[in-house]
Amino acid sequence: MTTGVATPPTPVPLHTQGTDALRVVAMATILLVMLVGANPFHDGTAPENAASGAGGNLGNQILFLIMGGVAGTILVARGRAALRPLASLPVLLMLAWLAVSTGLSIEPLVSARRLVSLVIMTAAAVAFLLAARDTRQFATVLGATTLGIVALSYLGLVLVPERAMHTALDIIEPEHAGSWRGLYPHKNAAGAAMGAFVFIGLFWAGMGQRVLGILLAVAAAIFLVFTKAKTSVAIAPAVLVLTWLCTLSGATLWRRLVLLVPLCVLLTLTVGSVLVPQVGAFVANVASDPTFTGRTEIWAFAADNIARRPIAGYGYGAFWESVFYGGGADAATWVNRATDAHDGYLNTALESGLVGLALTAWWLVWAPVTDLQSRSAGRRLDPLAMLFLRLWLFAILVAVFESVFYQATNGLYFLLVVSVLGLRYLARARVIAGGEDRP
Repeated sequence: MTTGVATPPTPVPLHTQGTDALRVVAMATILLVMLVGANPFHDGTAPENAASGAGGNLGNQILFLIMGGVAGTILVARGRAALRPLASLPVLLMLAWLAVSTGLSIEPLVSARRLVSLVIMTAAAVAFLLAARDTRQFATVLGATTLGIVALSYLGLVLVPERAMHTALDIIEPEHAGSWRGLYPHKNAAGAAMGAFVFIGLFWAGMGQRVLGILLAVAAAIFLVFTKAKTSVAIAPAVLVLTWLCTLSGATLWRRLVLLVPLCVLLTLTVGSVLVPQVGAFVANVASDPTFTGRTEIWAFAADNIARRPIAGYGYGAFWESVFYGGGADAATWVNRATDAHDGYLNTALESGLVGLALTAWWLVWAPVTDLQSRSAGRRLDPLAMLFLRLWLFAILVAVFESVFYQATNGLYFLLVVSVLGLRYLARARVIAGGEDRP
């Protein structure tokens, strides 16, 4: 059967308007569940919203079940041939190791529940890639849905400003008063979303919807600035520059240097400042905030605990729930309130050990560049490949400061999986452009 991203060898036509409408509804449903969730316009003054979300959210659980049903239907309709390109060694090994991590978890039931949610989210990412009729429909649904999210976020600033931005009355972090968050519970989540939406807008414009695409990109960029989310504000333009540099040469070595060296440098200056005293001394001399808004304390705490269970970690999704409800174990500072490591790489090592971290680096960091090179012809990158490249690079750089990886309800992680698997499809199957005689 066909898809907007790739097609197996034997397409089966389905020429009905009803099928086309179902595709659009399915894709929009998946996007809204993953990019918005069950609690838009978060009330920061409500005590129940200040508690840990580790125990799960009933609304999100219901939405995930709905999304899982939609995704399952799409995957069954597409068949095994559509999934075959995804069966790469790093992906299969990481899935197997997550199962092992769950079995060895300090909180097996927590890990099992989180793993079910992660499987549903991953299935939804695959289904989203497979559902579109062609790349033009893929761009239209992705662009229109995200434009609606941005528009609602702006509308919230007018109609319910106390919900669409942080206020001095917020129970948690009232110091962020005035920072925009729109539909999202926190300025950092809003910033990550808006940064990604800038790239989606540029992709939509590149696919022919210039006015709407540029409108989306500009509106998202302005909103991003007013979130005051320092990480996303700094990384989004850097991604635009780095991915442009990728078009100067098609050489694999050049692209690996351009895309991966900045990540290595960033990890060295941040997490490395905690692990290596000399790096810490250097950062203290040159940085205005060598603690990276207090993150170094939690990184040190995470590193200490990784050293206690370095191979398999504490179990997928288990460590921070146990720490939170246990009063922070032996931590006597703000780590008591933490629910993640504020670094995707450290968080992965905590949950699935150094083995899990190595496999994550393989399938989420190294393999996407390989897939990009397997498809690209010379220096040119078409709009779809550029979209996936930008979303991927943005997510792995943001993950230096936020626990992005394997967070089933994290919209940026969803877009990361879409981009990684999208690059895989582009490397292994034929793209169907808009305008072909396809269903």
